[in-house]
Amino acid sequence: MPETSSRDTIFAAGLLLPVSSPAIREGAVLVRDGHIAAIGGLSELAHENAEVEIRYFPRCAIIPGAVNAHAHLGFRRGDGPEGGSFARWLGNLIKRLPEKETWTAEAARNCAREAIEAGTTFMAESSPYGECLPQLAESGMAGIVYAEFFPHEIGDGTPEEAVEFILEKAHSLREGLPERVESHISVHSPYTVDPESARLAARRTREVGDRLAIHLSESPEEVEFVRDGTGPLTNIFANNDWGGVGLSPVRYAESIELLAPQTIAAHLATGVSEEDVEVLAHSGVAVAHCPRSNEFLGCGVSPVPRMMECGIRVGMGTDGLWSSPSLNLFEETLFAVKLHGLSGAAGLRLATLGGAQALGIEGAAGSIEAGKWADLAIVESPPEGGDSEREVLEAAAAGGVLATVVSGNLIYNRAEG
Repeated sequence: MPETSSRDTIFAAGLLLPVSSPAIREGAVLVRDGHIAAIGGLSELAHENAEVEIRYFPRCAIIPGAVNAHAHLGFRRGDGPEGGSFARWLGNLIKRLPEKETWTAEAARNCAREAIEAGTTFMAESSPYGECLPQLAESGMAGIVYAEFFPHEIGDGTPEEAVEFILEKAHSLREGLPERVESHISVHSPYTVDPESARLAARRTREVGDRLAIHLSESPEEVEFVRDGTGPLTNIFANNDWGGVGLSPVRYAESIELLAPQTIAAHLATGVSEEDVEVLAHSGVAVAHCPRSNEFLGCGVSPVPRMMECGIRVGMGTDGLWSSPSLNLFEETLFAVKLHGLSGAAGLRLATLGGAQALGIEGAAGSIEAGKWADLAIVESPPEGGDSEREVLEAAAAGGVLATVVSGNLIYNRAEG
């Protein structure tokens, strides 16, 4: 069970990497009422707060907790469909949905725990109709569950009925949730949600001030469906007859009003042109980068460095265990660092503050700053000098997270079993 405390606490380690400010050797974080009250050198903070308990982690680094901008909790390790072809993988996944219903809740609890033990403090999870919200809410993490909906399954399938149903569902799911856990909606993809339902969902979420998530330009099959109206996704759930618009998925999403600052688009792995990047930048939409899932499903490489150059908000996502090997967001990020030739500092920022910016929560999370929630990952990584951010990222990716703190609460501490 998460360890909760209303007392002031100082968390300290040999190295503090706030992300938004320079590193501090023998650094410390003063936590009060779940928020960061101050950061600085351990000796200084200890002297100024002599009565406060100090939790010192030797030969460790304190970094912001990982912000997972796109995940699916309801999959279990070891028996997922074969990769290599997105359409084949998705078709096999759909065939197993009846079986999956019997173990989704258990899988979600296990995945949430895995993420916490890897230093994740905030997660944006997507699941059909918000089915994994209970497991996220009970885990101790902060986060958002995006409730996916599929109009052909709802009533008579009209856009108005489907959208009002999922909005009401997402709002009803908010009742009784812990602080810092929310529910919003997801327009699943261009090939599962018809354009009028997608357009209406985007309009309605903006009207009520909600957020929106989508999968976009994820696969070659999606590009073919949207552009040409052909390929295996034309009948993946039902008879999808709205494809063939002669546009890229990004331009299509723009045409039906899905792209906006409140929207986060996951994957963007296939066929994302320079024109598409310009559209994304102009719209203000955010992006969740899931490179290991993209590779596993044969979907290509997202032009993330170019997106970042154009000012697009990019965060990291793990996707789920049926398309990615782990829920370790730092491991996912290290893969991206190597893939794109990024620096350690850029990688650590992507895993933390980048994800917070993509989700619109950078004022409250993503870096170690006074006033923000005390969301921390404590990593076994003795300060060696040189590229500290890369060293800590590699250590966290390799399972070196010793403890995880959310809202000032120590929800995981390997040192204490």
